[in-house]
Amino acid sequence: MKRNSLISRHRIRALVFFLSIFCLIGFNLALAQDPGIKDTCRVERLEKVRPNSQVVLNVYAFNDEALGALTIGIVFPDTVSNMDIALDSVSFVGTRAASATMKNDRNDTASYRVDSTHVVNKNRLLIWAVWFIGDLAPGSGLVAKVYFRTGPAWDSTQYVPVDSSFIPPSNEFEFTPVTGFAFAPVFWKGALEVKEINTPTKPTVFSLAQHLPNPFHPKNMIRFALPKDSWVKLEVYNILGQKVKTLVDEKLAAGVKEVEWDGRDGKGLEVASGIYFYRIKADDFSDVKKMVMLK
Repeated sequence: MKRNSLISRHRIRALVFFLSIFCLIGFNLALAQDPGIKDTCRVERLEKVRPNSQVVLNVYAFNDEALGALTIGIVFPDTVSNMDIALDSVSFVGTRAASATMKNDRNDTASYRVDSTHVVNKNRLLIWAVWFIGDLAPGSGLVAKVYFRTGPAWDSTQYVPVDSSFIPPSNEFEFTPVTGFAFAPVFWKGALEVKEINTPTKPTVFSLAQHLPNPFHPKNMIRFALPKDSWVKLEVYNILGQKVKTLVDEKLAAGVKEVEWDGRDGKGLEVASGIYFYRIKADDFSDVKKMVMLK
């Protein structure tokens, strides 16, 4: 009888031990999830830039809790055949991450984890910053600036999205709160494609069409016509006249074009319901139209 009682006590202790381990693991997994509002990371577009020019790729982040570290892996697509572009440097000057104790703002290939030729070609880049004193306070805005230089063979007609990347061997793409476990933030690709619309005839006048659908949520399409090659600037403003986002700022060939707006501002945050205006400038032509975001 005593032996059976002893066995029962051992079984109870073992059960309590395993339950404790299970709860601890469950607690750790819960901490690994992003608490509160989902943190986001967004890079600006790198699209149709000119040959022999410097390119600045801005990286933005939103965090609703204090961060002790961030690691952001980005990748250029393997589908782009002509990637004549060299990495100059990563800068944190004037950004939210400028106060980091350690960061990869040195001009060396080991820090960037790019290939030995220092050329970004179907390759990956890791941006990182760590705070041993202080932290990255909650907020949104620019956290890093990546400088590239295009060569003479750069194809300015290419569509070059910049996506998130897990970089071996650490496989890191994460934000690390001051308390708790690291998690992967939501990532917004850094590309906004201007699509060519095939039409039977070439447009004879500049025009800006009413966006579709109207009202819209979460995306809409804006179409415009160019009778000749023109430098086009297409921007979105709120009802107070404040610029929300630049959709196009580049030279485009003549034709009918279409661009998609995903209802997010220049920081990658979704705008509120309400009335917005989109304005186009192309050579001497300008026009403004109204659109409604309805959630």
